[in-house]
Amino acid sequence: MSTFDTHLDSWAAWQSSPWGRIRYRVVAETLERTCRALGDGPLRVLDVGGGDGGDARPLVAAGHDVTVVDPSAALLAQAVAADDGSSGSLRVVEATLDDLPTLGLGRFDLVVCHNLLQYLPDTTAAVGLLADAVRPSGTLSLLSPNPPAEVLAAAIRRGDLAAATDLLTAPVIRSETFGHDMRRIDVNEAVAALATASFTDVTRYGIRCVTDFLADDERKGEPAFYAQLEALELALCDREPYVRTARFWQLVARRP
Repeated sequence: MSTFDTHLDSWAAWQSSPWGRIRYRVVAETLERTCRALGDGPLRVLDVGGGDGGDARPLVAAGHDVTVVDPSAALLAQAVAADDGSSGSLRVVEATLDDLPTLGLGRFDLVVCHNLLQYLPDTTAAVGLLADAVRPSGTLSLLSPNPPAEVLAAAIRRGDLAAATDLLTAPVIRSETFGHDMRRIDVNEAVAALATASFTDVTRYGIRCVTDFLADDERKGEPAFYAQLEALELALCDREPYVRTARFWQLVARRP
């Protein structure tokens, strides 16, 4: 059983929280924009590390054919159980990113890899494997925690200036949901990895630009306040300078 399988309840609680819902809502918007830019018709989408299909479900509902690859059988079972027979299709494969070259899945219009890179030892190697699954003129979407947001949240939200200072140079941070260390990946490291893999057209989004700096979590659960917060996050997700201090960076890169 993987580390993630032992924290399924914590993961479900996070997903249903206001901040978890906002994360998925904003990513659904950025991926919808990405799909529109790729053209008409159903797209072939690969979601590597897609777990229970949180990012895949809106894509399937939009009519795309999505393959979710993840090593957790428990999470994949949840993805299948949540499939509501939308116009697209959902396929799950129990495997890791390293297994990808041996799976014979072919190439995809869109490859999604969200919240996985920080658990892997080498960003450039991981992006190289992902790039091999992207068709010519296809797109790769990467998402990972944004290091500057960790520093600001510690200082502003928690008032812990010592922790904020330590986070300036800490090589890892602790995932509270999974109880697991994560590498801190600066967005420039990911941009460089994309360039090495011959991706040059890169769009940056910010996911949760303000939510994590609001200390009153109880108010985020109020329907009216939540609706305003979600609308603000959608408005900020592609705007400078807000993308630079968002809780997650997302890079959407087009292959020549």
